[in-house]
Amino acid sequence: MDRKVRAFLAIVEEGTLTAAANRIGLAQPSLTKFLQRLETEMGARLFERKIRGMELTSFGKAFLVHARRIEAEYKFATEEIAAMQYGGLPVLRIGAGALFHMLHVPYALTQLVREFPGTRIDVVANVNKTTVPMLQRGELDVVCGEIEPSAVSYGIESEVLLTADLGVIMRANHPQAETPMMFEALSAYPFIVFQHDEPAQAELSRLLGARRLNYRIAVSTSSFATGLRLVRATDYLMIAPMQLKSVIAETGLIVRAPEEPIRSFRSGIMMRTSSRAIPIVTRLTELLKQSIAAVAV
Repeated sequence: MDRKVRAFLAIVEEGTLTAAANRIGLAQPSLTKFLQRLETEMGARLFERKIRGMELTSFGKAFLVHARRIEAEYKFATEEIAAMQYGGLPVLRIGAGALFHMLHVPYALTQLVREFPGTRIDVVANVNKTTVPMLQRGELDVVCGEIEPSAVSYGIESEVLLTADLGVIMRANHPQAETPMMFEALSAYPFIVFQHDEPAQAELSRLLGARRLNYRIAVSTSSFATGLRLVRATDYLMIAPMQLKSVIAETGLIVRAPEEPIRSFRSGIMMRTSSRAIPIVTRLTELLKQSIAAVAV
């Protein structure tokens, strides 16, 4: 990638010339020269030098859009040529939210390991807030999770595979296990929430707030398994996709739909445009569809 564009992006991301120079292994005077050449070519100042660091001008903000695309296209070209040279990916890196990593990705992996013995598969189980930026930076090849409009940027495409609905997980002998799922009753119990799942928490707050009800978050965890263990040992409640019903039942727990849906969202697969034609990625998409269809029966 053009060194001037690389220098520009490093300054944007680091905020200071010193940090940007260190990031890309240049002396600061060299970095400054690259920036000056770029500003000369553009015919405009791209940064204002402030006390706290470098701040984009309106011209810089306009150029940033194109610089991101240049960076993306360079990554796409590198990925595509590597796949052509080696006949595929040496490592397939998948990011997956709870619904996929607990239910659908395991089914796909059993097939992929057999069909693509030369490819190692790495799975990062986390929410979109963590995995989508990793996809955009080229640290993941595929993300399986909620399809958010903000996540689909230049060079990233998505395919909706299902609509997920959130329910409430509880012990099978919980006091609310067989009673009507009224929010007034649910608000009496502490909740366990999945870390960084702000949309679910926001919807829960909205639904309870509209009824002038409060609720307490007892535990925030990044481990779905930890949350399930806590639910099994207490009267705590936990929010999760209703589609995980069979997996949750294996732990001796149940998931119920409340009186009013907490939240429904489109979920599926996101990938870089350059990855779609890679055989193992195409096959992963097919297998996820098969798993989803089998669960729906």
